[in-house]
Amino acid sequence: MIDRAVLRRLRRLTEGEPKTLTMYLDIDQNKASNRRRGFETQAEAMLKELRSANPDDPELSEAAERAMRVITDMEPSGRTALVVVNPSKELAEVHQVRVAMPPSVHWRRGAHLRPIVEALDEHERYAVVLSDKNRARIFTVFMGEITEHTDLISPTSMKTQTTGTDHWWSQKRFQRRHEHEVTLHVKRVVDALYDLSLRTPFDRLLVAGPTEAASELARLLPTRLHGKLVKTLSMSVSAAPQEVLERTIETQREIEREQELEQVEGLFSELHEGGKAIAGMEPVIEAANQGRIWKLFYVKGLEASGAECPACGAIAAHPDQKCQLCGASTKPVDHLVDRLTQATIGMGGQVEVVDGPAAKKLKEVDEIAALLRY
Repeated sequence: MIDRAVLRRLRRLTEGEPKTLTMYLDIDQNKASNRRRGFETQAEAMLKELRSANPDDPELSEAAERAMRVITDMEPSGRTALVVVNPSKELAEVHQVRVAMPPSVHWRRGAHLRPIVEALDEHERYAVVLSDKNRARIFTVFMGEITEHTDLISPTSMKTQTTGTDHWWSQKRFQRRHEHEVTLHVKRVVDALYDLSLRTPFDRLLVAGPTEAASELARLLPTRLHGKLVKTLSMSVSAAPQEVLERTIETQREIEREQELEQVEGLFSELHEGGKAIAGMEPVIEAANQGRIWKLFYVKGLEASGAECPACGAIAAHPDQKCQLCGASTKPVDHLVDRLTQATIGMGGQVEVVDGPAAKKLKEVDEIAALLRY
């Protein structure tokens, strides 16, 4: 499973010269052509086009051969394969994800990781607890994949319904016993969820099940877990994993749009009050070169070209600029936003790619902005 730690490692291994080959392949096995390893033909075609554009580059030829070897050895299990090859660093890796990304190939300084960065921003790790009064199932959902960790059943007695004064006291006793057993079940569920949070840390929590049981579980969550709770859903405890996955992804998209708008509004408050925020491409680039970006915001799909300093790696908004840090001549580069995301992640910062209402608001300030460390 690819995560931010893997991205930081790939960036560290591929920064600087020489160039790195990065490829995104459609390997979705729901497509008939891919079941017969059609993705290998897809890879060969993309590499052939790339090599024809760089006919006198022996390093590219070596990287392309190594890429095809790892692709040939790959057993597809996701929807997209990320292939990263840098022959000089003895790097040749393939990572599969269950999120669809457009096929593409890149030969440039530093791995092209922006699609993965944006996918990680869109797909936080969710824990989902599906519980009724005597059964609980706990899942995690991340990057389009669902994993079931726990199926817990508690010995809970049934409520009794009796009539007549002779059975009144007996009924009250059974009811108290039932309520006590349900409470013990909820505590077992909370303990299992807490243990999961230590083994597999998650960003957000959904509680689902019959309305009464889900509400009771949400009410009894300890503070540390309640802070991660984003919503309760009505769902059968016996729901198939695919249904749980689909409902989670739907909820995740709704919450992501809401949180993006909230964060962008907070960013605008910092801008208007003269706080630790900047907006516009040139101020953001300057802050990135100084290592000051804590959180980078940009509109999904934003593209820009600029320049990069071969001597120190600093970036610039215009190809004809001298390096702001060392004064050396710069060279033109495409994918400037990709450079900014990698620089932000490399300095331990965060990237927020916004869409919907948040994107509309961010377009008021040149589609890119940042919160600063100092």
